[in-house]
Amino acid sequence: MSDYLLDTNVLRHWYDPRCAEHTAVVARVQVVRKPEPQTQYVPRLFVSVITIGEIEYGHRVTTTPDIRQQAASRSFVQEQCPQSLGIDRHVTGAYGELRAWLFNNCGPKEKRTKVKRPEQLVYPSSGRELGIDENDIWIAAQAMTFKLVLVTHDSRGNFGRLLSHFSSSLVVEDWAV
Repeated sequence: MSDYLLDTNVLRHWYDPRCAEHTAVVARVQVVRKPEPQTQYVPRLFVSVITIGEIEYGHRVTTTPDIRQQAASRSFVQEQCPQSLGIDRHVTGAYGELRAWLFNNCGPKEKRTKVKRPEQLVYPSSGRELGIDENDIWIAAQAMTFKLVLVTHDSRGNFGRLLSHFSSSLVVEDWAV
């Protein structure tokens, strides 16, 4: 019995029929939403507050806002994924573990030396230097903490390496293929 955490791209593919991946995502959602035969459990679809923030950011930076389309997008997310996940103390531990692995395995070699200054302890390397969107680390940490299947269409580069390395504690599915 698995529940799922959908990332921003998967939600966009599900919502927008113009996306090439729309049909595949819709088909997978329909399969997932069927009750499991033995228990009749219907898996829950969660959305991260980070994903909701990314969607809101997109609405606000567009040069040609369509208020009705934005309202429809917000309604879709609320109706389809009414349960959102926040960040709490439990998620911070998983985040630290994931980001430390990225830093130690993907960070710039010159920064992987012994940390000497206090500010290096707080932010020794940026997401850009690690080759990953910082929000993706947080969303993966939420999935890991709450034992949810992370549904993403982004497994390239260092994020893909991270997902592969933590495959024993982080289950990932791509519904857009």
